[in-house]
Amino acid sequence: MLVGRLEDREERGASMTEYAILVAVMAGIVLALVTLLGGKISSFISGINITT
Repeated sequence: MLVGRLEDREERGASMTEYAILVAVMAGIVLALVTLLGGKISSFISGINITT
């Protein structure tokens, strides 16, 4: 019974590690996209004329 609890804890820990790696990779991709496309997005938004 104790061995089963330890195995569950190890699997849960591995899952948290996998989620942390996934979040870190996604954050890196978003950062890279913002860095690469930031100027283009800024100029696009500046080019839009909003009149009321």
